[in-house]
Amino acid sequence: MADSSLSKRDKRLWVALLIAACAVTYANGIFGAFTYDDKAVVRDNPRIRSPRNVRQIFTTSYFGGPRGTGSAYRPLLLLSYAGQWWIHGKDVVAFHVVNVLFHVVATLLLAALLLRLGLSPPSVAAASLLFAVQPIHVEAVTSLVGRGETQAAVFVLLYLRLALAIWRAKGERRKANGEVRFLPTPDYRLPTLLFASLCYAAALLTKESSAVAPALAFLLFAYLAEGTLFRRFSAALRRMWPLWLLSAGVLAGTFRLRSWVLGGPLRARGSGVFEVENALAALPPIGRALNACTILFRYLGRCVFPLHLSGDESAWSIRPLPPLSPLALGATGLLIALVLASLARLPQRSPLALGFLFFAIALLPASNLLFPTGTIFAERLAYLPSVGICVILGSLLTRVVPASREAAAPAQELPLPPPSRDALWRTSPGDISFEALAKKEGRSEGATSVSVDLIEPVDRARSLPVLLLVLLFAGRAILRNAVWWTDEGLFANLIATSPDSAKAHYDVAYVAVANRRYPQALAEYSRAVSIYPRYWDAWAGRGRTLKEMGNLPEAERSYERAIAANTDYENGYFGLGDVREAEGNDAGAEEAYRRGLERIPNSLPLAYRLAQLASRTKKPTADAQWQRALRLGAHSAVVRADHARWLALEGRSDEAAREAREAWRRDPANLTALRLLAERARAEGKPLAEELALERIYRLTRSPEDLARLEELRKTSPDLSRRAPPAEPIKR
Repeated sequence: MADSSLSKRDKRLWVALLIAACAVTYANGIFGAFTYDDKAVVRDNPRIRSPRNVRQIFTTSYFGGPRGTGSAYRPLLLLSYAGQWWIHGKDVVAFHVVNVLFHVVATLLLAALLLRLGLSPPSVAAASLLFAVQPIHVEAVTSLVGRGETQAAVFVLLYLRLALAIWRAKGERRKANGEVRFLPTPDYRLPTLLFASLCYAAALLTKESSAVAPALAFLLFAYLAEGTLFRRFSAALRRMWPLWLLSAGVLAGTFRLRSWVLGGPLRARGSGVFEVENALAALPPIGRALNACTILFRYLGRCVFPLHLSGDESAWSIRPLPPLSPLALGATGLLIALVLASLARLPQRSPLALGFLFFAIALLPASNLLFPTGTIFAERLAYLPSVGICVILGSLLTRVVPASREAAAPAQELPLPPPSRDALWRTSPGDISFEALAKKEGRSEGATSVSVDLIEPVDRARSLPVLLLVLLFAGRAILRNAVWWTDEGLFANLIATSPDSAKAHYDVAYVAVANRRYPQALAEYSRAVSIYPRYWDAWAGRGRTLKEMGNLPEAERSYERAIAANTDYENGYFGLGDVREAEGNDAGAEEAYRRGLERIPNSLPLAYRLAQLASRTKKPTADAQWQRALRLGAHSAVVRADHARWLALEGRSDEAAREAREAWRRDPANLTALRLLAERARAEGKPLAEELALERIYRLTRSPEDLARLEELRKTSPDLSRRAPPAEPIKR
């Protein structure tokens, strides 16, 4: 039923109800902290701190790094975080509130889209309510980085809504010279086409999986068209060619931009997918596709029965099946059968067929069916595909209990003059009575004084199953929100729900190290490498933990295992050299750093650490090592400040002062640079410059020693004591 079948009062009521459902379901999630990838992408991301860094947002990958690296390009998503940071800083509650607002907008757009498709108001109400409270959405809504799904869904749903508007405008018919022909309205379609293309571009620059939006639009057009399946597909292609042309141009332009930033249309050249994250990546295409079909039903199952939810399904929580496995072959056969059955039922405008095809198409880019992606399974990826499941559930639930005879009976059943053939040609989903059809013919209202109400009312018996499922889903989502409040709670839940996931144990160990619980961290890292022996990050974490516990020989062996698992692992070489330095084995440390630089020539951490080692051991190559570190890290205030300190120790005071000033210019809070500048001012007899440097140091450290040094300077310089206000007392 088109949205014109609802009164303004009904629309306002449903809008309020959907907003309330979203708000109540996710209210307890807005007070959570930064968790998981929220820290790297939002809290600790320097690119979103200032409007001056907008260019970096559009010229670097999602997680940062030099151009030509990375596997994701999502500048509009980062820009949404940046806009908030410029307004309220790192207020995490505000970020969570905006996440919920995106979900609210997506829910309202979905309801409007389904009404526009002509689905019955009861099924639309049920589907949109279920979407509002769907528990599998928690990761997408409550986790801050999940905004990629909700924000992309908003743009995709806008694109689909505009596409339907173009479809209806294109389909207007008028009778001229005795024949029915198309009379398009270019003034209406052109701005809408451009706006739809803009929404598609925005969706692609938010999340890569939005590339599927034109395929979803094609499905909706085929659903609305007339005739056989072939005629529907033909009509969708023929009548909407301007939209397909513009969408193809947008997609090609996005691929070109991604190639420029990442070094490839999908990901950087030479980069792969870590098997821990996606165990399907290493499989041959046929084996990967068969497993992907199996995992698709896991998504479907969690949308319908969201009892078992987990934030991680990496190796080996989901183990790949052999290609000839009965389960893999059976799942593939069942998927093919469901797709064919849905296509067969599409000409009958079956909501069940529409829902399943929407689910399958929307999930396709992230399913690993066509190409390996960065993860084997993630609940946040089901956000947009769950629209199809909600449509299926809404349609089934509003049919489970037949309406009572009084509710289902039409308002009146009086014989009315049938509308003309021309009026029937011009019927739209919003024409719900013969009176509306009569108006298309230009007949007055008096000519058809009685109309038949075709809207089937919903009685209490019909709404009970929907209400029950909505309450169950909302309760499950509210409980699930609490899991995402802190890293501690989230990672503990990962262990409980995915005990065979190496990454889950690694995450728990990482938090344990941060809280100095080294025995627990060692046990969890050891468990991670026992599950996945080639987990180089876990071996390195184990080495770091053993170093903190004082077991240096075993720590060295763990770092060697990390390097053996991945010979290009920068952190492995860095950690190995650090352990050897702690053992007093400077030659071995130098060998580790040099070996790492042979494999990774552009590694700033390794070059910087080698320069520090050469400085400490008075190597004649120290100057050359510092020059190499500066070439790789000219932007780094830390590298420049440490280089300045080495220059000062070498007696090259003028060079040291220049380097310290450059470091301070790049980072006004760099204490090493400020202390060097204070010492330089003292040596040159410039008390005012020394005082300014010492005051900045004290404001950063609030140290009693720094305060005493500042006050001593003011006592020995009467002019400074007269002009400068007393330093702020230390709050104890």
